[in-house]
Amino acid sequence: MLTKLKTSLERALAALTSFMLAVMVCLMLWQVFTRYVLQTPALFTEEMLRFTMIWMALLGSAYCFGRRKHLSLVFVLEALPPTKRRMFFIINDVIVLCFAFFILFLGGIRAVESTMQQFSPILRIPMGYVYLILPITAVLIFILQSLNTIEFIRHGDKPQAPQKTS
Repeated sequence: MLTKLKTSLERALAALTSFMLAVMVCLMLWQVFTRYVLQTPALFTEEMLRFTMIWMALLGSAYCFGRRKHLSLVFVLEALPPTKRRMFFIINDVIVLCFAFFILFLGGIRAVESTMQQFSPILRIPMGYVYLILPITAVLIFILQSLNTIEFIRHGDKPQAPQKTS
């Protein structure tokens, strides 16, 4: 059941980030078209592209944590004996969980609250909505990393290899 939940979350994140990338491509094409063909650039596209990129990058980072594809030094891990490697993975997972909670979640909530009265220059949306991705990403990373840790504890020496998504 936990594997199903993890796989479903990963697929949803992959689909959402892919959709956001497609939206960004369309916005960029629209921006180029209006600037060079219509000679009147669409002002909203630059801001919308920036906000979409921020959301896509943070959701993509949550996806990477779920798949255990974040940056790591594999050669260091391979040099460790199995007991130390196991301890290293558990310590790493705890550090990631602490980071997700204290920095992304608590810091993100403060950022959302403090910027809700600031508006973006062109779209005129509260900047708190842009920063809302921080606590959302924190919750996703916390869930996915917790599921990774549970899988690791259940299955022994090495973390499970990421499963292929179809």
